[in-house]
Amino acid sequence: MEKNGYIFTRGKSKRYYVQYYVNGKKYAAALRDQDGQPITSRKKAEYAARDFLHPLEAATKADQLKKVREAVEDAEARAERLAAAEAERRRAEEERTRNERAKIADGWRLFMLCPKRPASCKRHADAEIPRNSTAGNYRAYFEHFAAWMNEERPKAIRLADVSPDDAADFMEHIRSRSAPGTFNKYLQFLRLLYDVLIKSGKLNTENPFSEIDRAEQRYNSKKPLTRRQIVKLISQADGELRLMIALGYFTGLRQGDVCTLLWGEVDLERGIIERITRKTENTVRDPNDAIVKIGIAPYLARMLAKIPTSKRKGYILPELAAMYLGDRESAINKRVCALFTRCGIPVRREGTGGDTGRRAIVETGFHSLRYSYISHHAEAGTPAPVIQKNSGHKNPAMTEHYMRISDTAAVHYAAALTLPAPEDDTIDVEAVEVEPERERLRQLAASLPLETVRRILIEYAGHEIELR
Repeated sequence: MEKNGYIFTRGKSKRYYVQYYVNGKKYAAALRDQDGQPITSRKKAEYAARDFLHPLEAATKADQLKKVREAVEDAEARAERLAAAEAERRRAEEERTRNERAKIADGWRLFMLCPKRPASCKRHADAEIPRNSTAGNYRAYFEHFAAWMNEERPKAIRLADVSPDDAADFMEHIRSRSAPGTFNKYLQFLRLLYDVLIKSGKLNTENPFSEIDRAEQRYNSKKPLTRRQIVKLISQADGELRLMIALGYFTGLRQGDVCTLLWGEVDLERGIIERITRKTENTVRDPNDAIVKIGIAPYLARMLAKIPTSKRKGYILPELAAMYLGDRESAINKRVCALFTRCGIPVRREGTGGDTGRRAIVETGFHSLRYSYISHHAEAGTPAPVIQKNSGHKNPAMTEHYMRISDTAAVHYAAALTLPAPEDDTIDVEAVEVEPERERLRQLAASLPLETVRRILIEYAGHEIELR
């Protein structure tokens, strides 16, 4: 054996050991093979001892240190490999555990626990989410998805079990029963659901909805109403519905804002309504930038003035406010649709809904009053920025989407090149307040020569300047 050490056995075990010296001190170590098993063969023991003693047999101290360092580095590399393998095993176990916990049945609860969920889902506790809110719609989308998965893919228990094919099949299910806009809302939410859960560390998988394309959407804008139709709606409505229709037309506010309008937001002396709309109240940074300031038209001012001062507290429409805030908006919609039908204004496009077997396409409703507000203001020459601010639109494109060139506007533009056409016969509408002086002035204006009309307008403009 080499001079720096030798091999030997102890007792009857036949296991080989190596004895060696370092700095005059004697040491012994058991010899083992690459699998860590004791060596019982002398030949194998000699090879193992040679490898073991090799660093100690170096010719110089520098060589000895080099050999020891190489041996240590090999041990460290082996330790790193073992540590990396252990970390990967733990990561896989954590991933499996995380995905096991994220069951489809618990999906909504997990989503609502995520700090990265959108602001619309942070405004209310889960048990207090209004049904007609954005969060309420999201919850309904998820419940529909969970029910479909339970029915059609019962073996898929976890959210991680939902494959891209499952996601595509569910969205086809939605497409076959809904309008493109509804399809896109489902898709947007389900993508959001997975993204939020993944980013929050509650789920470790690919988003199965990420590769599904949005549906091509043809916008079916509700039609603006004629002035005669609006007058008829107001005259035929009863109770709070009459003032609701008038507020909808003369303010352009959405149904929720009209139903929850407060007397504190109405200043009859100034002739102004100031309100932060429900759609923006929780998203704006500076409330002053979100205030919608609307002038009160004379017609609306007279209706509001008829309400006794003693009753000008709280909500202007207390009954409708209670219905809206109590998640009974559908009941309000039914009353509005019944009024439209009573006034001979079709609510649905002909050939859709009912027994036709086709999805109902709603063409008119309360939102038509908002369209009418914007369109009629545009016809009257109200500056577009004023319309945009009053309607609560964030960009001019949305205001343009609401604007329509009506028959009145088309005739008005044509009048610049041709003689005015005679007006159609007027219709009588019950319970409509008509000012005889204004009616007489209108008739005179229609009969006067154009030059006389221009002279009157110039004189009136000068008088108006003096008053200022």
